[in-house]
Amino acid sequence: MVKRASYRRAVAWIAENDSAGDDNALDPQSVAELVTALLIADLFGVEPAKVGRDVVRYRERHGVC
Repeated sequence: MVKRASYRRAVAWIAENDSAGDDNALDPQSVAELVTALLIADLFGVEPAKVGRDVVRYRERHGVC
């Protein structure tokens, strides 16, 4: 069975799996420039800056970095 796409789950996946160990992992602008963030922005029709902010917020709340 295929799961339905979820913006929240996509943000969580990026936060946990893409560049979390980088020096700029908590910089929303840098995160917004990741290819995965750009893909999610395009798929869900949101601005890359929003994805960047949401990924950083997730990382801060869940202690990913």
